[in-house]
Amino acid sequence: MKDLHVNLKEEKDKRIISLVGNDIMPKKYSERTVTPFGLIVIWFAMAVSITLFITAAELYDSLTVFEILVACFIGHTLLFTVMWVTQDIGIKYGIPFCVSLRPAFGYIGALIAAYFRAIPAIFWFGFQTFIAASAMNEIVKLAWNYENIVLWIILFGLLQIAHTALGIEAITRLSIVATPMLIIVGFYIIYIAFVNYNIDFNNIWSMKGEGGSFSMQYAIMSYLGGWATLSVSIMDITRDCVITADEAENFGLVTKKYLPAQWIGIIPAVLFYTFIGVLGVITTGYSDPAKVLVEMNRGGSAFTSIILLVFIIVATWCTNDTANLFPPAYTLAGTFPKYINFAKGVIIAGIIGLVIRPWRATSIINVMVFIANLLAPVAGVLTVDYFFLRKRKIDLDDLYNIEGQYKYWNNINPAAFISVIVGSFITYNTGDISFFAGLVASGVLYYLLMKFWILKVYPQSDIIIK
Repeated sequence: MKDLHVNLKEEKDKRIISLVGNDIMPKKYSERTVTPFGLIVIWFAMAVSITLFITAAELYDSLTVFEILVACFIGHTLLFTVMWVTQDIGIKYGIPFCVSLRPAFGYIGALIAAYFRAIPAIFWFGFQTFIAASAMNEIVKLAWNYENIVLWIILFGLLQIAHTALGIEAITRLSIVATPMLIIVGFYIIYIAFVNYNIDFNNIWSMKGEGGSFSMQYAIMSYLGGWATLSVSIMDITRDCVITADEAENFGLVTKKYLPAQWIGIIPAVLFYTFIGVLGVITTGYSDPAKVLVEMNRGGSAFTSIILLVFIIVATWCTNDTANLFPPAYTLAGTFPKYINFAKGVIIAGIIGLVIRPWRATSIINVMVFIANLLAPVAGVLTVDYFFLRKRKIDLDDLYNIEGQYKYWNNINPAAFISVIVGSFITYNTGDISFFAGLVASGVLYYLLMKFWILKVYPQSDIIIK
C-alpha cells in the first residue's frame, strides 16, 4: 500500500529557516493509532472542560437554563463548519497545524499565523491548571487541613507536561480510563443537585439569574470561542487518525469516518457538563467548580468530596493535554525544528503557561469570544486555500523545501496577511456574528487576491484557476 513520503532536499544555506524536523513530518498511514472510537473518547474526555462550568455560571444571570443549553449546542455544532475541512488536512496528509499553514501563508508566514493558535492555547493551559490546582488544594485541606495553591499549580502543571510529552498514545489511554469516571461522577452531581436541593426538573429550564447583560448571540459566540482554537488546529490530533491511502483520497469517506466521531465525542459531553455547571450556580451561587462541588457535598463524607474534586483534576488533565499543549508544542517544533522537538515544545509551552498566570483574567466569556475572533480570519484563509483553491491537493515535497512554490514574497504570502488584517477589522466591528463575519470576509478576500494577483506572480502547481 502506498504511504506518505517526502523527498527532502539538503538545506545548504544554514541562515535560512529549517522546515524539517522529526516531529513535524507527515505521519505515515502505517504509523497511526487513533481510531474513530479513540477520537470519540479523546474528544469526550477533552470536552469536559472546566470552563463549561464557569461559562454556564456567568451566562445564568442573562439567560434561562434552556437558552444556555441551546447556545451551547449551536455554538459547538457551528465548530464543525470549520472542522469539516481542517480535520481532512491532518487525516489526508498527516501534517500538524503549523505545517498545514505553509501553502496559504508561506514558510515564514505560517509560523506567524501558527502563534495565533499557540498563544491562546498557552493561556488556557495555565488557566485550567489553576482550576485543577484549586481542586487539589481543597482535597489536601479536607484531608490534612493544609493549603498551598502555588505548590499544587507547580506540581500539577509538571505532571501534565510530563504526560503530554509522551504523545498521542498516552493521551488516548488516559481518555479511555477517564471517560467512564467523568460520566459516573457527572450523574452523581446531578443526583445531589436534585435530591439535596429539591430542584424541580420541570421548572428548571425557565430558571434564570438577575443582572446579566449577555445576549443569546454572544452566548453562542462564547461557546464557539471555547473550541474555535482546536477546531482550526484539529489536524494536530487527526494526523494520527487511522485510515488507508485510498480512503484518504476520498473526501466523502474521510468525512463519513471521522466527522461523526468528533460530533459524538463533543456534543453530548458539552451539553451534559454545561447542565451540571448551571446546576452548580443555581444550588451554590459559585462559578468556581471546586467550590461548587465542596458546597454541594456539604454534610456528606470527606471521601465523596475528594472523589468529586478528583473529577475536576481528571477533566482538566484530559483537556489540557491535547487542546492546550499539543498546538504550541508543534508550533515551537515547527519554528525551531533543529533544536526543539515535540517533547521540548511541550515543556516550554507548559512553563510559559504557568509563568504568565492567566487565572487573573476577570471574565472567561470575554476571553473566549476574543480568542474566537482572533482565529476567525486564519480559519477563513486556511479553509479557502485548502478546499476551494487547492481542492485538497498539497505538494508534500514543497512543504519541506525552502525553495518550493510556497515561498511567495520573502517566504510570506501577502494575500493571506492582507486578508487576515481586513478580516480581523471586520471581526471586531460586527457584534454578535463576529466569528463568521471575519471567517467569510477573510476567505472571500483571500480567494480574490489569489486569483487576480498572487497566482499570476507566484504560480502554484496544485491550483488551477479557470
